[in-house]
Formats: sequence, structure tokens, C-alpha cells
Amino acid sequence: MPNTQSTFPSPQTQLSARVFPRPDTVLAQVISDPIYRASFHQRLKLSNRFVVALYRLGLLPLLGAGRTMMLLITRGRKSRRLRRFPVGYFRIGGDFYLISGWGKDSNWYKNLQANPNDVSLQVSFRTFPVQAKVLKDPEEIKSTIKRLVSESPASAHRLFGWDPQSDNLFSADFSPIIEKALFVRFINR
Repeated sequence: MPNTQSTFPSPQTQLSARVFPRPDTVLAQVISDPIYRASFHQRLKLSNRFVVALYRLGLLPLLGAGRTMMLLITRGRKSRRLRRFPVGYFRIGGDFYLISGWGKDSNWYKNLQANPNDVSLQVSFRTFPVQAKVLKDPEEIKSTIKRLVSESPASAHRLFGWDPQSDNLFSADFSPIIEKALFVRFINR
């Protein structure tokens, strides 16, 4: 009698929802583990000045860091001086985006809100003024995530653990990212 059981996974197995960010990503740990978040923040504070200096000197862009990291330049809300923050980014079309697990607690966000017309980006060797738009609508954020996955799966993997070989956009659960992370779109002025 022939074997009637299929060796292919059932539709329910294929469409089981994977939750993003994946637990082994920095984003997942920053948005869900206060101890990790505090420790990671201390490491960033120590390294950011060094990273900014190397980026501004052109050394990090020469090493390829300009493909994944940019300098976000804001006017300090208290000091009124220009402040530079190294941040990871991704592109969709001609616009730059960032996802921040720090949310509205980050200093760059507070500076951006206080001085919205004084924001620039340095990407590789180019610096240009931008307008920042904080994405608030969950459907717009979900659409942005889906575009990121479709247009740049490598960035999606780096940011929240997307695996283009095994993950499925139709069954992916992005709710933790949508609920806890801050999405900002930068538009050239």
C-alpha cells in the first residue's frame, strides 16, 4: 500500500507566525530587557564619541560603515550646539529610515522635537538637510516594515532577524516592533 502522507508541511505549519524582532537581535533585547538596555546604553555612551570622530574623518565610510550607519545631526535642545549621533539606517526608495529601540527617551529624538527644522544627515561623505517624520500610524509602520523586508532583506535581517529563506510576510507578527520601537523617516529638503 503506498504512503499517502505528504512530505510537504501543511499550510498551517508553513504559515505559523514568527514574532519579530527575533529574540537574539539587539533590537529585541533593547525593547524587552531593561538590564540589557542599561548595559548597552553605557557601552554606546563610551563608544559614540569615538565612532563620530572616525566617521567625520572619513575612516568609517571608507571601511563601508556608510552603508549601514549614518550620523544624525541635531541642534541641542539645551546647549543649542550641533550634536551628532551615530545611528543605523535603511533606505526605501530615496528616503532614509531608522528604527530605534530607545523610543522617545533618546536625546537625539528630544533634540529633533525641539528643533525640527535643524536636522541633517551625514551618510558616507555627504551631509544634507532633512525633514524628520515620526511614523505613528501602526498600518504605516507595518507597511514600512514590509517594504523593508521586500526591498532590503539584508537590512531586515540585521535589524530584527528576518530570514528570507524561512520567514513569510503574510504570517509574520511585527506587533512588538510596531508597539515598542520608534520609526523615523527622513525626507530630503
